Amino acid sequence: MKAVRVVHKRPGMKKTCLILSLALFGACSTSATDIGDAQVNGQTIHVAREGDMPAAGVTTTIVFKATTGTKPDSIKGWVGLEEVESAAKIAAVYDANDGDFDDDLTCPTPLPEGSKIWFEVTTGETVTTASVAIK
Repeated sequence: MKAVRVVHKRPGMKKTCLILSLALFGACSTSATDIGDAQVNGQTIHVAREGDMPAAGVTTTIVFKATTGTKPDSIKGWVGLEEVESAAKIAAVYDANDGDFDDDLTCPTPLPEGSKIWFEVTTGETVTTASVAIK
């Protein structure tokens, strides 16, 4: 988001612009639901979701953020069982503004019994798989 400086001579105008800006910014933000943390190669990856709870056929945004350790080079996520085809693993997009990875995942139909939110974390030459429960 780009900061814009507004200069007005009328009293109260600056306050009105600030309130309007905050209202517009608030309308754009989404609330996240914390899912949990996973330990991966000395890193703690916090997992949250923005949107609907994963269920059969549902698309939702899963957010991965390294809260300890170095930033991963990449993260790929999926919902289901650990063993899936490589094509089912969706690359998350790094969001430099938030310092996290956003991953839009569509759950399989039917959603297999015992499904979780799985993700592969790549840091350098090391690739590690972790999971958290669906919430």
